[in-house]
Amino acid sequence: MEFSMKKLLLFSTVLVMIMVQASFAEFYTWEDEHGVAHITDFPPPAHLKGQNVQRHAEGDPADKSEQYTPQKGKAPVIELYTKNDCPDCEKAKEFLRTNGLVFTEYNMDEDKTAVSRRKDIDESEDVPFAIINRIQVYGFTEAIYNRALKAMP
Repeated sequence: MEFSMKKLLLFSTVLVMIMVQASFAEFYTWEDEHGVAHITDFPPPAHLKGQNVQRHAEGDPADKSEQYTPQKGKAPVIELYTKNDCPDCEKAKEFLRTNGLVFTEYNMDEDKTAVSRRKDIDESEDVPFAIINRIQVYGFTEAIYNRALKAMP
């Protein structure tokens, strides 16, 4: 019986450590060669790694980012590229709606002009992809969306 309790305690400790590690997700802010700002949960392309790249650890005490709070008279401009059957796309839309934010959705499965519009921005078809006040955001993480919304001009 005592041996099983030790296993349970060890398993619980490992599980807590994994959960804590996940809460300290990294994200990157960087500028591409055209001066376009990006916020991603993955590193920038290799040729940009030494230029204007900032690596952030979510939950880092130095990171003072809080939840987005709207500024009176300043509404963010948001375009959201999505596809059908995309759980992260649904999370992104729900986040924006919950925060009372108006956005334009371009569903790349239902609107072929959305595909060409996206190709004008980059060659990727990964979704969700948002442009929040000219900042390109790949994927969906609530903290990254909050960061992009707080970077309003």
